[in-house]
Amino acid sequence: MAAIRRATLADVAGLSELGVATFTETFAHLYEAEDLREFLAYNHSAGYYEDFLNDPEAAAWVAETQEGEMIGYCTAAPCSLPAPDMPEKSGELCRLYLDRERQGQGLGTALLESALDWLEEHFEHLYVGVFSENFGAQKLYQRYGFEKVAEYHFLVGNHPDLEWIMKRRSQKA
Repeated sequence: MAAIRRATLADVAGLSELGVATFTETFAHLYEAEDLREFLAYNHSAGYYEDFLNDPEAAAWVAETQEGEMIGYCTAAPCSLPAPDMPEKSGELCRLYLDRERQGQGLGTALLESALDWLEEHFEHLYVGVFSENFGAQKLYQRYGFEKVAEYHFLVGNHPDLEWIMKRRSQKA
């Protein structure tokens, strides 16, 4: 059985390692090696996660086994997506990754719900960016009330991916 908990600075190395592993196992087949290497070197570095966890307006959660092995994580913060007409008090589910072997056990949903609870407390409008061909994630976010509102290109190195921007109004607003 896995447990979900709030991430701390002690998790920086584990988040970096898991971020590289889960992004690579999910998306590496889409990119040239240099584009992937460039993207991972910054976006999943220990320094990135340290900066993220030091931001008082951001939060992260990890899923770990009873033995303490980190198997998934999610992050949330003020929205940085290029959404048109973004209202004030907008937050973003930034990342949600789970080790492929652990998918289908409810851990992704538990991580998502942890982040959504936190986002609901801090923001009136909630956003998520999702790869246009990640149909499973799109379906999951739609179950939680997110709707596609825009598209943009997300760069992985020099490779542009078509991403959806999905939005929902806070349930508490």
